[in-house]
Amino acid sequence: MSDHTEPANDPVDSYLAALRKQLAGLPADEVDEILQELRGHIVERAAGSGSEQNRLPVERVLRELGTPEEIGSLYRADALVARARAGFSPALIIRATNRWATRTVLGFLAFLTGVMGYAVGCAFIACAVLKPFFPTHIGLWINSHNVLLGAAPRPHGPELLGWWIIPYGLAVGSAFILGVTVFLRWMLRFIPRASQRVPFLA
Repeated sequence: MSDHTEPANDPVDSYLAALRKQLAGLPADEVDEILQELRGHIVERAAGSGSEQNRLPVERVLRELGTPEEIGSLYRADALVARARAGFSPALIIRATNRWATRTVLGFLAFLTGVMGYAVGCAFIACAVLKPFFPTHIGLWINSHNVLLGAAPRPHGPELLGWWIIPYGLAVGSAFILGVTVFLRWMLRFIPRASQRVPFLA
């Protein structure tokens, strides 16, 4: 029986095991790659330049890196952005943009643009769908005070489109949703990746 055994509670192994749990749901090979990369950086950081005075305790390196929950959140956000950019799902794209909006002004502006654009698009499509059921209360009205698109219990002013709101609503609404989706997919390129936000990995 060997006298040399591995430490039962190696701090790096414990940290990476906790991080693996936070990365549940990501592809296994991607998780393995992330953990392998982080292990290398942790070991390199702890070793310093090789001299004794430049070495750092592993516990300090792990504190500088951040908790597994914090790091896991960054990599999950990366995965969400990657899925959003690969498809055309407005729900997925707005979720990814919402995560970005909590961190930067540019992200907030992109999220606000997305919410407003999707709202306008959905309003046009809703008018087109509901017009046959509420012909006198659904439409596009204009008067001296404002422009109203949607439902008006007591509409004031001339209705601009009449029944033409059905084809126009479907066309304009779809164009808004598609345009906003393409714009947000392009904007998502500017979200910093996790490796750019994790301490000493950038």
